[in-house]
Amino acid sequence: MIKVGRGQGATLEESLEQAVAEFRSPQFVLYFSRPGMLDRVSAFFARRYEGIPTMGLCSVCVLHGGAVDEPDVLAIAFEEGFQISCGIIHDLDECPVQHVYRFEQDVKSIGKGNEDAVCLEYCTGNEEMLVTTLNAVLDRFAIPLMGSTAFESVDHMGRAQVAYNGGVYGNACIYAIIRSLHGKIRTYYENIYERTDLRLHQVTKVDTAHRRLIELDGRPAADVYCDTVQVSRDEIVKTNSRYPFGRLLGKKIYVSDVAEVLPDGSLCCNKRLNPNDALCFLDYGRYRAIAQETVERLQQENPNRYFMLTGDCIHRYWLYEDEHFTAEHAKNLLKISPYAGSVCGGEQYHHQHINQSLVLIVFSHDSKEGEGAE
Repeated sequence: MIKVGRGQGATLEESLEQAVAEFRSPQFVLYFSRPGMLDRVSAFFARRYEGIPTMGLCSVCVLHGGAVDEPDVLAIAFEEGFQISCGIIHDLDECPVQHVYRFEQDVKSIGKGNEDAVCLEYCTGNEEMLVTTLNAVLDRFAIPLMGSTAFESVDHMGRAQVAYNGGVYGNACIYAIIRSLHGKIRTYYENIYERTDLRLHQVTKVDTAHRRLIELDGRPAADVYCDTVQVSRDEIVKTNSRYPFGRLLGKKIYVSDVAEVLPDGSLCCNKRLNPNDALCFLDYGRYRAIAQETVERLQQENPNRYFMLTGDCIHRYWLYEDEHFTAEHAKNLLKISPYAGSVCGGEQYHHQHINQSLVLIVFSHDSKEGEGAE
């Protein structure tokens, strides 16, 4: 059983009591709080559920119950029916591999997956190294990874925090390895962008440490973008939410967006690109049809679904706001299942860190009988 509690009161203490009013015997509690409240919120959950793993982060807003909302806190309690192991990884910008032993022990305690387990993580950055580190263990246990990067506001880019068992940390990742004892757990991501430019462009020069795309096809990356999309350099960042880059990996396309244009014509991206990567240009035009295809696919593939955890990229959220589609998007998700999720700064899906995407975890029963989300 998974229960969701929303808290919005005259005081933060009242909000927190509202959020947990229906919780009975949590094995694990995940929560999203408004920016500026994480220290007090995390301390409350650690006190209330001493001995039980609690973890959370700030989010500018949340999506749940078919709506976009800004409560003081949204809490999710995993009660009976799960096997869960949680932890935290520190020093992401140095060498998270030092934490592999502890992480491996937590994964071993859950055991090998069979579409019934997932590793859920929330981090503050350094996503590419983190994804590589976690999958070095998860691949051996057939457990997929899904997570997102904490996002508090534009003013706090790169300074996000996560909370674990009452402590608040920067430069860290919190994780929960979750196994369903009575059903399936499947992961998905939605990419609303489609390839428009038939020509593939080759990454010829990068600064991977700083996520700088310096040259495409031997030319300044900004010039290639401007020539293709027909905009000026000053318009690239704004335009990129509609026409981002797509990194091709086999038949899949992973979105990489532009955060900044530098004077030398290089582009600082939110996803690291590598030498010789093949890039294409993407278009958002069919986003409504793609959203409906996602609803239909998840309904068909998960007939006994009862809950979803979601992560919506902030850049895609802003695009939906511009297109007046945000409310409809929140309602579309409810057509699949009851759900809850944060608005995030980046997404991790299996072996990739991606931008401007929606990631989802779908929980299903073995049969139509049984208890689900409340």
